[in-house]
Amino acid sequence: MRDRLRASGYAAQAGRRLVMTGGACQLTGMPELARTIISSQARIGRPLGIEGLPESGKSPAFAAAVGLMVYPQMAGLEYYAVTRQFSRPHQGEGGYAARVGRWLKESF
Repeated sequence: MRDRLRASGYAAQAGRRLVMTGGACQLTGMPELARTIISSQARIGRPLGIEGLPESGKSPAFAAAVGLMVYPQMAGLEYYAVTRQFSRPHQGEGGYAARVGRWLKESF
């Protein structure tokens, strides 16, 4: 994983923190190995703050599945910066109202 991240050119943007999920991260010695090879700030992620989840579903093995169930509920709360600047309607001959008026005159 470390080598693929470096080869992609995004190693600097990815930061130094690593959160491991899935059943394989529970293998004996896996967190220590990840801390040694990839990042000293490696930890195991678990689904937290989900009401009604059985104890068996609170393990790292289900973190991705629980996240996929929760994401559609939270996706609307994400903030998206406006990338396009909208100008106010122009007044006068080329403005919106003028164009609508011209269309009405020509059509009826």
